[in-house]
Amino acid sequence: MMSDDPTAAEQGPLYCCDALARTAAETCRQHERVARLNTLAVAASELGAAHAMIDTIDLALAECVKDFETTCATVSISDDADVRQAASAMWLAAREYLRRHSIAEKASRQLTQHDAEKLGDLHLEYELEASALLGLKHAMSTYQKRRPESRCQ
Repeated sequence: MMSDDPTAAEQGPLYCCDALARTAAETCRQHERVARLNTLAVAASELGAAHAMIDTIDLALAECVKDFETTCATVSISDDADVRQAASAMWLAAREYLRRHSIAEKASRQLTQHDAEKLGDLHLEYELEASALLGLKHAMSTYQKRRPESRCQ
């Protein structure tokens, strides 16, 4: 979804929430795929392509977060309090995942020394990113239970 897409504004806040849920689901799926590939003896090119897919879906997730913030800042998400709460939790979880992912990537790029302390710090950042991804999966699942029509099946 593009942030200047007029259909997002026309469809309203649930349109943005549903798009965020679908994109979050794909983000989680792509990370699970890379985790499975890491356990197999796959070619570096296949693993590189899988990481490129994660980069792409993370960009899409960031766009959906931005659309959510723009659209839902002035309009109530839903009359249903459970849907509002689930959508807000999903938005917060997506923001936290993107933040943690950014921090972990930056820490990885800045790693020049391979001493135990630096590697321990990097490991911690990746653990926090994994925790944020799990939080996103849980929040997305909760939202999709409230709004099953948001699933793309």
